Amino acid sequence: MKKAKITFWLILMGFLVLLAYQNWDFFMSEHRLRLNLFVIDEFSTPNLQNAILFLIFFFAGILISYFITLFERFKLKRTIKALNTALEMNQKELDELKQQSSVPPNDETPPIASPDVATTHHEDKDSDVS
Repeated sequence: MKKAKITFWLILMGFLVLLAYQNWDFFMSEHRLRLNLFVIDEFSTPNLQNAILFLIFFFAGILISYFITLFERFKLKRTIKALNTALEMNQKELDELKQQSSVPPNDETPPIASPDVATTHHEDKDSDVS
């Protein structure tokens, strides 16, 4: 599985390098972004290469997705903390109940009769009835 994962990432990186190489002129051409809200003066960036614009928007998307999930992560951390606290309380209560019981705790499971013994015992009963 590890080799398949490495192979996948190598193929993906090779594809991206090929894409960048074949479209080098597009990535190096310069453009500017403009924003006109009709209320204030028009805002425009200086001429930037398309590759820089792609990187800016890529990292802006990463930041937006990080902040969107930030509150959910805090909520999940609180839930995990509350569940761990409840687990510890239940474990303490279980330990107290074990100490209070008069029967000492037995970690061994009771022996289970083998099917052959049970069948033989059952057949003996049938023969007595006849």
